[in-house]
Amino acid sequence: MKSLIIAFTFLAFADAAVGQKVASSLKFEQGQVFQIEMKTNTTISQQAMGQAIDFKVDANANHSFTVTNSTADNTTLKHLIDQISFSFDGMGQKRKVDSKDEKDLNGQFGKPVKDLLDKKYDIVIDPTGKVMMAIPEKIQLAETDSRMAIITTMLKDVTDLVQPPQKGAASFFKILPETETGKGEPWTNSYVNQNGKFDEAFTISDINDSTIVVDFATSSLTVSKAEMMGSETTTTMNNKSTGKIIIDRLTGIMKEKTMTTESNGNTEASFGTLPVTSKTTVTITVKPVIN
Repeated sequence: MKSLIIAFTFLAFADAAVGQKVASSLKFEQGQVFQIEMKTNTTISQQAMGQAIDFKVDANANHSFTVTNSTADNTTLKHLIDQISFSFDGMGQKRKVDSKDEKDLNGQFGKPVKDLLDKKYDIVIDPTGKVMMAIPEKIQLAETDSRMAIITTMLKDVTDLVQPPQKGAASFFKILPETETGKGEPWTNSYVNQNGKFDEAFTISDINDSTIVVDFATSSLTVSKAEMMGSETTTTMNNKSTGKIIIDRLTGIMKEKTMTTESNGNTEASFGTLPVTSKTTVTITVKPVIN
């Protein structure tokens, strides 16, 4: 009889775990700071005159959101870029830049890095993480030297951090859907921004006492313009991404995100059409701190 009771108890807990539902409901505290570290690794192979030209960029970006006001109806967050560093290897050149190094800030890449560090914005989000307002609505970056076009393109994951999300769009903190969703249940999201068109598919792969794990896949079509060898170029890429997000169950706020993106497309310029392939890995970690 005792063994039967234990077995029924185990099954009851198992059924409860399977039946758990979660939805986007974020919990913030006044004065809280979310320190975010993003690490990216990008390799690009471009065909030119029958030869493959390879580029590699490793980049780190430390940025933060500070909760300046939090009520039951909305939360106001201030976004800042704290540090940017990257290393570049390609076309016979190697470069390393760290915004914490005064010598680097006074060098060739100092001006665009300083420009990124100076940019800040405020957003107001609803309890699900959707943007209600952004101030300013868009940030204009200074034009960079055309010789840096390849590097700045490869650093797009970093440079995009300074742009506030659009009103009605998902903020950095919105991952889960607004309706209750259980393990194995999918949901989708599609949007268009200044970079291109994106289609996302999500599934909750695990729910436990402390975390929610979400698997995702994204397909997108992106278009970017730059300059190469004195000619204006347009690069069109088809991108496929897969990854995993770990969410703190108590607050609904992301703790970690990993993503791998493989892309292929073409760069069109006055001197012809050049095939391009690339691979990017991104790791994001979020650490909440109370001031």
